[in-house]
Amino acid sequence: MKNKKPIAQANKAELKRRRYLIAIPVVAFVIKLITMGNIQGGGWLGADGENYFKGVDGLYADGFFSKAEILNYWPAGYPILLWLLALISVSKFFYLISLFQSLFFAYATYYMTKNISKTSVAWLAVPASLFITFNPTLSLSTLAVGYEAPVASCFMMVLGVILASKLNAEKSQYLCAIYVGAWIALASLMQPRYLLAGAVILIIWGSTFIPRKKGIGLIAVAIAVTSLAPALLIARNAVAIDKTTISTNLGVTMAIGAGDETKGGYGRTGPGVPCTPKMPGATVTDNDRVKCVLKWYLTNPLKTAKLAFYKSEFFWSPWSGPMGNGTMARNPWLKISPTIDLQNSQSGAQLVRGNFGKLVSWLWIICQIGFLIYGFVSLRKIDPITKLLANASMAAVVISWLISIGTIGDHRFRLPTMSLSLLLQVAAMWSIKKKISKAL
Repeated sequence: MKNKKPIAQANKAELKRRRYLIAIPVVAFVIKLITMGNIQGGGWLGADGENYFKGVDGLYADGFFSKAEILNYWPAGYPILLWLLALISVSKFFYLISLFQSLFFAYATYYMTKNISKTSVAWLAVPASLFITFNPTLSLSTLAVGYEAPVASCFMMVLGVILASKLNAEKSQYLCAIYVGAWIALASLMQPRYLLAGAVILIIWGSTFIPRKKGIGLIAVAIAVTSLAPALLIARNAVAIDKTTISTNLGVTMAIGAGDETKGGYGRTGPGVPCTPKMPGATVTDNDRVKCVLKWYLTNPLKTAKLAFYKSEFFWSPWSGPMGNGTMARNPWLKISPTIDLQNSQSGAQLVRGNFGKLVSWLWIICQIGFLIYGFVSLRKIDPITKLLANASMAAVVISWLISIGTIGDHRFRLPTMSLSLLLQVAAMWSIKKKISKAL
């Protein structure tokens, strides 16, 4: 009888936790439905909303193999997904985008935290769900036209599946590999740069299996599924414009963030990186620009290091204030942010954009990175499953950060992996809280 009481209490606590994990995203989803009803059209335009709509217009008019320039300049994946929603209803298009993105985000948050609740860090599940679900910028981005929130949801699904593969011995590992590959494929369909983050997560996951051959087999299956996304985009462009490319904007993006005098953001200054075609009179291709920028980085190591610092500052910068740098002017949070309202008066503007505002901004950046690292280290120490959780989360965040360093410093690039960075930061806060409680 003595042994039954602790078991009953544990089961009761688990049931209570499960209810919270369901209730938190459901409540947030209901709030979003109410918000949608009070927004004209049911949603907002994101940073590149108009350009995505140009792609949808081309697809709607000419079909999957539309020759619209925006569909080969940028990856066509996200406009293709929007086009499928437009085929359901044009008049309720914005509502459908907000609805599907919000539903996906709610379920992904639940699925990831549900699996975390089955690990030795079950205490992390509810606070992680709260911080991810009610983070205003990340959560409200589901009501905006943009790939950022859906990609964040994909990464939560990836993390949830790899945890499930370790927690349930009866679950088919190869079926999990198919699921993981599918979620990475969806993320990379919307933004191909996340193929790299997905590949590293797969390697980390596969390396945890014994025998090693099994891990290699799982990685191979997942990569085979993931490769369907870039293959689809390449095939579309091959038929549409006779070019076997995913997009043609990488070189342009890299060139914006490089140069002798610029700081690596969109507001570049000074001359660009010189790039001449191989043949006189020929057009400089996107691949040529990529090679020119890479060569510039290699031949200017000190300037490259300086740019890496600036781009890191921009990547982790606050959404507003004196150090905010990037393409988040349409951030839904800024519509109700207290710091924006404070700047309506002269004294408030001086406070926010002056030395005090800069100090707060730097503290914000340092604390973000500090909590990220502390949470990562804390989870790694507990057991093999939490080590996998920490490694996979950190890998996605760091690769997103490195991609920003290699292209443009922009705090918007933080959003797609923000669900995972928040997870590590919450782990840090709760680990510190537990240590303080023990000390007292």
